[in-house]
Amino acid sequence: GAAELLARAGLQVRLYDDFKDALSQSMAKISWSLARDGRQDLLANIEPVQDYATFEGADLVIEVPEREMGDRRAGFARMLKKLGKPPLTAVHASVATVKEVLRHTELPAETTLGFRFGLPVRENLLVEVVRGDKTSDETVESCAALLRRLGRTPVIVKDNPGQILERLFRPFVLAALRALETGKGRPHEIDSAFREVSGAPLGPFEALDRRGLDSDIKAAQAVYEALGRPERLTPSPIETRLTQYGQLGRKSTIGFYIYEDGLIAGENPILANILKYLGLKKVEKAEIFREIMAPVIEEARLLASEIMASEYDIETVMKLGMGWPKGPFGYHRDMPELFARKAVSEFDRLDTF
Repeated sequence: GAAELLARAGLQVRLYDDFKDALSQSMAKISWSLARDGRQDLLANIEPVQDYATFEGADLVIEVPEREMGDRRAGFARMLKKLGKPPLTAVHASVATVKEVLRHTELPAETTLGFRFGLPVRENLLVEVVRGDKTSDETVESCAALLRRLGRTPVIVKDNPGQILERLFRPFVLAALRALETGKGRPHEIDSAFREVSGAPLGPFEALDRRGLDSDIKAAQAVYEALGRPERLTPSPIETRLTQYGQLGRKSTIGFYIYEDGLIAGENPILANILKYLGLKKVEKAEIFREIMAPVIEEARLLASEIMASEYDIETVMKLGMGWPKGPFGYHRDMPELFARKAVSEFDRLDTF
């Protein structure tokens, strides 16, 4: 994660956890990763600690991963008690806003911002740098410079629920789930169609399984609530059902797909029992791609107007964060005929769940 990334850049890191066992496990994972590349010497750059007083003199504190707000409040309170005036602080900002974190803590607004690393952290070059209402220019510029030193691409984002990547991931997966519900393909058919037309490395169900359905449904619910429960972003009952069954994706060996040794070995057979119209109608690959990407484009336009994000920033986030060769505006620009409005078919009106 972030600690290893910083250590690989030659920076001195203090890795904190309340729990000694969790800290030991984190260090073991980092050691294994560095040893795999023949760079175990870099482990000396990371010092595991359990006392916030060791943060004295640090240039930056990075919160990772996101925790429940009560735990965040308690953790930052202990840090502030030890340090008095804290260093620059980057809170974890995937769904929760910087404003919300500040409301529950005593962190100084001028020196606090949010980081949202693209996943997996080691390979993904994206970092969304979330600027709070009162975050100073100096804080933003200092953190962006550090990220560039790490070989990452910082994209400065105005504080909002889900930032850019999570906000646009929601219509991406919801549209795919709607296509699945209305019988327009099985998971592998929808994924294959999306990958073939878009050039993306993963289809929506592959992406969901890799992320973990429990993590995704939690994010889906949080964004939905934070934005005032808009109908278009209502969380999917399919995803909720699979999560209740403990079928969480690759990490549990079954989600939308079945996994053996981390590789897809088939589709989840339970889908045939919970979806009335699974694979009922064969749809052209371009049409499946359009149905998935069109809501992403609309959400991107809405987001751009809400937070004054540039087309360039949105394209950059989606290309780096998702691995797409183009962002939503790029696809729309290059395939205008595909996104022309069409009449709703009878299959779109099916009672699906």
